[in-house]
Parts: sequence; C-alpha cells; structure tokens
Amino acid sequence: MKHVFIINPTAGKVDKTKEIREQIHKLTTSDPVEIHLTRSQGEAEHIARTVAQSGDEMRVYACGGDGTANEVLTGIAGYKNCALGIIPIGSGNDFVRGFEPRTREDFLCVEDMVNGEEMAIDLMECQGKYSMNVFSVGFDCEVARNVDRFKKLPHVSGSLAYKLSIVYCLFTKRKHPIKIYLDGKPFEGADYKNTTLLAVAANGKYYGGGIKAAPLAVHDDGLMDFVHANTLSVPKFISIVGKYTKGLHINNPKLPFITFKRCKKIKFVAEAPIGVNFDGEIFEMQNPEITLLPKALRIILPAKKVAPAQEKKEAVTAG
Repeated sequence: MKHVFIINPTAGKVDKTKEIREQIHKLTTSDPVEIHLTRSQGEAEHIARTVAQSGDEMRVYACGGDGTANEVLTGIAGYKNCALGIIPIGSGNDFVRGFEPRTREDFLCVEDMVNGEEMAIDLMECQGKYSMNVFSVGFDCEVARNVDRFKKLPHVSGSLAYKLSIVYCLFTKRKHPIKIYLDGKPFEGADYKNTTLLAVAANGKYYGGGIKAAPLAVHDDGLMDFVHANTLSVPKFISIVGKYTKGLHINNPKLPFITFKRCKKIKFVAEAPIGVNFDGEIFEMQNPEITLLPKALRIILPAKKVAPAQEKKEAVTAG
C-alpha cells in the first residue's frame, strides 16, 4: 500500500507543512510514502490524478481545507485503486465534522489516519465534477463565493468569515429565479419567479464553517438530502438563521418555508448560468444536474483510540 500526502501550504491561517511533514517522518509503517506540495489552485487535482493513474493500491491524503479535499477527490474519482484521507488543516473542514464521535483532532493525527479503517461513501456528480459533502445554489453559494474576501481580514477565522459573508449577502443575494426537478419531477416550491433563497443537495451534515444544513444526512444511504428555503424578508431570515445553523429546521412545523426531501437526482434550470458550490469550490454552470453515485468513493476514518480500561479488558479477554 502506497501513502501519498498532498499538502496545501496556503490552507488555513498558518502554514502547517512543517507539522505534517514531521508526523509523516515519524510513521511506523514500512509502506512507501510520497509527499507533494501544491503551489496553485487546481494542482492538487492534477497531482492526485497523476498518482492514481499508476494503478498502484494507494491512500491519497488531502492535507488542507474542504477545497483541497474536493480537488483531490476530483483527481482520484473513478480510480478504484485509491482511497481518500482528509487531514483537515484548512479553515472550514466541514466534511470531517459529520463523523461524530470522531473529532477534527482525530483526523489530524497522521499515524491514526495511516492505520485507519476504510468506508465506502456516496458521491454527487455534476458535469464531470464531484462532491462528497454538500452541493448548493442560491444564497449559500453566494455566501461561499464571498468568503475569501473576509478571510483576508486580520484575526478573522474561517467560521467568522462565513458569518460575515452571510450578513453581506443577506442584503444583496436573497432572490434566485430557478426551477428545480427532483428525480425528474418538478419541485413545486421553486419556479422562475424569485421564490428560492437557497437549495442544498447534501451527502454530509455540515457546510459553511459548521452550519448543520442537513442534520439527517447519511454518507452511504444511496440518497441525497435536499433542503430548499423560500425567499424570506431580512427580519424573517434573521429570526430563523440560528435554527438553520444548529440543524433545527428539518420537518419543523414552525418553518413551513423550508422543505426537506430525499432523492437520487436533482436538476436546476435557469435562464442564465448559475453559480454552484461544490464543497466550497464555486463554478458557473448552465442547468446543472446532480446525480448520486452510490458508494463510489472509499474514505479513511482515523483509527479508534482504545481507552486504558478498555484496553486492559480486551487484553484479559484475549488471554
């Protein structure tokens, strides 16, 4: 088994390359190890695809944020010889939040990742691009599009940058004229009028720096969680944003303007290309259609740590 680490030095507020390298050099494995550093956007995808094409059995680790993870995912998608590991040194790191009780710190331990277990999860595909976490259009996409301008401000964390972007877009990006089709059938909650605030297709629970948009999502159930919110007034939006952030909006009778469904295919139709958000990466697309690919990707979950009392009990049982 080969272990390939693709490190994005610009992920997060501080370059973590040195810390990751030190952990890699301390690995106890005798398997071959490669380290690659990215220098520009898109390079992680190129590196991942290049190593995957060798056909060797390997684990490819995306060391960065959700954007780096998405690039590496896109590079290895379709290569059955590859499994994806996430070392979350970026700002948002939303994908790994959905694997409770494991924490971000568990995924940051390189030794535990190398010795971790694999899990087959679903993928979402759209026009040759992939998402393993969340795909969105409308308000949320515009929020993601504007996050970078706030990340550049001093002392602004990833989560705070998302919140600042939400406030900015609240007054400029609340109305989106699109039609939506779920599994080929028209979704009655959206039309070409300004009835859509946001629409989310989710395979993971979190996005936007910890917003729990799809609290019931399961990574390997063969279905996408679809969440749609109608356009709201600014006061109404402010009154419900806390519930949305905490994941309290699904099937909530007090929030009839938010719809939750499950499906295998979603199509968005608009009169002009629309911005779409793939795990934090923004693209302009004409009438994007998202298709679920069941268990199309193997990911790595960090090895579970055994508590001392449990370890002693297991040793006695084995004896």
